[in-house]
Amino acid sequence: MNKKQIIKEQKRLKQERKEVETLFKDDKDVLKVFKIALGVILFIGAVFVFINIFNGNWDIFTSKNKKATEIDSHMVMVGNLFNREEDEYMVLAYDMKSEDTSFYGALIANYESKPNLYYLDLSSGFNDNFIGDKTVVSSDLNKLKFAGPTLLFIKGDKITKSYTKEADIVNYFVKK
Repeated sequence: MNKKQIIKEQKRLKQERKEVETLFKDDKDVLKVFKIALGVILFIGAVFVFINIFNGNWDIFTSKNKKATEIDSHMVMVGNLFNREEDEYMVLAYDMKSEDTSFYGALIANYESKPNLYYLDLSSGFNDNFIGDKTVVSSDLNKLKFAGPTLLFIKGDKITKSYTKEADIVNYFVKK
């Protein structure tokens, strides 16, 4: 190689270095390029996730493994005590959070007779206004109070009969 070619080659290499230096003058430029690349990757990832969720390919927000909420049609609150479809039915009111819950559950487990039987949970906050020191059986909801387990017999909009003692309630279901 002659001297002219060497000088020419050096100028070309020097020019290439300048081009590379102009692309990345300092660390700020490198950081900008990194942020842009990261933003593009995150955007593409977010689009991918949303498309798969909305198409149903991913069941992240579904409740496949969760127990479905069950609505017990035989549960009533005092406020809708007289709003049943049947004209004649019974309501067993007791504290479903007490130790006696399994006792009452076993007692009525095999009850399949008429009239229909509904349950009223005395431990429910919805029924707090109807809890008292003494049981007062009345067809007037403003006067009705429960102090413990009570079996009500309802016909139409009237309470026709009631058992407020545990022994009487047990005897009724044992006879059936």
